Amino acid sequence: MKLLVSLHDVTPFHLPRLQKAEALCVALGVDKISFLLIPDYHSLGRSDLSPDFVAWCRRDRAFDVEWFLHGYTHADEATASVALSPRDRFRRRFLTGSEGEFLPLEAIDQQRRIQDGLAVFRQCLRSDPTGFVAPAWLFNRHLFSILRDSSLHYTEDHSRLFSVATGKSLRSPVITWATRSWLRKHGSVIAAPLLTRHWHNEDILRVAMHPFDFDHPETVDSIRENLARLVSKREMLFTSELDFGNAL
Repeated sequence: MKLLVSLHDVTPFHLPRLQKAEALCVALGVDKISFLLIPDYHSLGRSDLSPDFVAWCRRDRAFDVEWFLHGYTHADEATASVALSPRDRFRRRFLTGSEGEFLPLEAIDQQRRIQDGLAVFRQCLRSDPTGFVAPAWLFNRHLFSILRDSSLHYTEDHSRLFSVATGKSLRSPVITWATRSWLRKHGSVIAAPLLTRHWHNEDILRVAMHPFDFDHPETVDSIRENLARLVSKREMLFTSELDFGNAL
C-alpha cells in the first residue's frame, strides 16, 4: 500500500513554519514529499523575489521532493464569473476560509494565473512543476484543458489523483488538519486517527500538511503520531510514480 505526503502553501510568508515541517518529516524518516509552491501568496510579494526563499527552494535535502504549482495567490477574491452549482457554492463558503482561488474563475483568468505562476516557479526552481494543485482542492470544469495546454501532468482533488493527459484518476483519500478555529482544530485532531484506521485498506492514502499546522502543538503531535504510523506500514511514492494505466 502506498503513501503520498505533501506540504502545501510553500511560500516565503511561511518559511519558518516550512522549516519546522521539514524537520518533523526528517525525524520520521519520510523520504519523499510533494511541495506545493504558491507564486504570490495573498498578493504579499512574489516568491521569486525573496532571495532567502529561493535559496531554500534550491537547497539539498535529506528527502526527495516533487514540486507542484499551487494556484497563484491562493486567495478567493473574485466575484464568481462562472455559474456555480449549489454544491460548489457550499464548498466555496464552508470548506475553506476564502482560499478557493480557482473555483469561481473563467478559463481565461485561470490560464493567465497559471502562466504567470509558471514564470515565478521557474525563477524559483529553474525547472517546471510536475503538476498543479488548486488551492483548497477546489476548481471548475475549465481547469483540465488549461493544464493540458500548459504541459502540467497531474492534479488532484479531495478524494482522487488525476493524470491530466489521459483523464484517468485513482482514488486517494487525504488526511489533513484544520486550525482556523478551536472547533476545527480539535475536530481534526480527533478525526485524524479515526480516518487512518477507517482507510487502512485503501491502496493509496495521502497526508497533507499546511504551514499553520505548525503553530499548534496539539496539531503537530497529531501529525507526528499519525504520519509515523503510516510511514511504518506504507511505501512512500510521488504522484508521478503511480500507475494510471488501469485507472478509471
